[in-house]
Amino acid sequence: MEGAKSPLQPPTFGNLITILSIDGGGIRGIIPGIILNFLESQLQKLDGEDARIADYFDVIAGTSTGGIVTAMLTTPNEKNRPTFAAKDIKEFYLQHCPKIFPQDSCPFAHATKVIKALSGPKYDGKYLHNIVKEKLGNTKLHQTLTNVVIPTFDIKRLQPTIFSSYQAKNNPSLDVLLSDICISTSAAPTYLPAYHFENKDSSGKVTEFNLIDGGVAANNPALLAMGEVTKAINRGNPDFIAINPDYNRFLVVSLGTGTAKAEEKYDADDAAKWGVLGWLTSNGSTPLVDVFTQASGDLVDFHISTVFQALNSKENYLRIQDDTLNGTVASTDVATKQNLDDLVKAGDELLKKPVSRVNLETGVYEPSNHGTNEEALIRLAEILSKEKQLRDARSPRQQVAKSN
Repeated sequence: MEGAKSPLQPPTFGNLITILSIDGGGIRGIIPGIILNFLESQLQKLDGEDARIADYFDVIAGTSTGGIVTAMLTTPNEKNRPTFAAKDIKEFYLQHCPKIFPQDSCPFAHATKVIKALSGPKYDGKYLHNIVKEKLGNTKLHQTLTNVVIPTFDIKRLQPTIFSSYQAKNNPSLDVLLSDICISTSAAPTYLPAYHFENKDSSGKVTEFNLIDGGVAANNPALLAMGEVTKAINRGNPDFIAINPDYNRFLVVSLGTGTAKAEEKYDADDAAKWGVLGWLTSNGSTPLVDVFTQASGDLVDFHISTVFQALNSKENYLRIQDDTLNGTVASTDVATKQNLDDLVKAGDELLKKPVSRVNLETGVYEPSNHGTNEEALIRLAEILSKEKQLRDARSPRQQVAKSN
């Protein structure tokens, strides 16, 4: 169908406001990449091989590695189509992660990591910076193929800086290079260096940014995306004419990057003995970073689950997350071939697992009797395709384009 090639018409011509959210998680970004590839393949079955994820979502939000995936899905090429298809994400990670996170194979590797953690970031970030700039080029925030929301945290102001397509239209100082945004949102403390850059807008005003990983503020950016849409509605954005900021209108797909299974996490008896070094380098991981990213991600999931269940709209919220990862598969940066291959396997297996929802009392993900994640994504593709077709049929702009 030719309709899949056309831009998504505004929500005012449809029944839904569609949001895709992708968590942070370093190399574990492979997992949502595999989920997105399956979803895009289902959309292509319905609407033709040129269909892309960006053709169906009003907003794509991503933090850290999720921010990079967001940029990959929404950066235009010379034909004004996405530079990357969803199927390209896995190969990007397999090819480049070993160079972004080079592994030390010497017998004293762990001791070296501890020393690095005390003296600076584990990785210099140079390869990441170069490859992101190469792939994203001079694309600015306002040029993405659909609206994006990517959080960062400004350590000079000690406040989040949210790079949002909606805000960029009203605040030119935030209309920065997409590559700068991606480098910033993935600058995880202890792993990669903080990032400084400046932006000069069309009036000549210079804005300075001193940024680190958006996971400090929102490792799961789903709620941020909903907030940006709500603000746009309240401000009279023309894409939302006659639309109330009603949660029943939202269709939210939130993709996690996986977490360690419960018995491989931490316990208070161990943590009670930790000093600064322990919080930075225990169990081959970085507990402090794990705690604040996991906490923010789970709180967002709790909130959205609660609201959608209270409104009897729980079918409008799909969270796909794996909380059973083993050993180094749960790591952020162990980019060995074996571990990356294991992550691919984890993503493939997650498709076959049952759709799960967080138990609001225990915090544990439990099967929801709605089939597998694969089956849920097939149903989602049908909903997204029908929504796009509805908007095309109702949109005067699309009708004029067809007549010409």
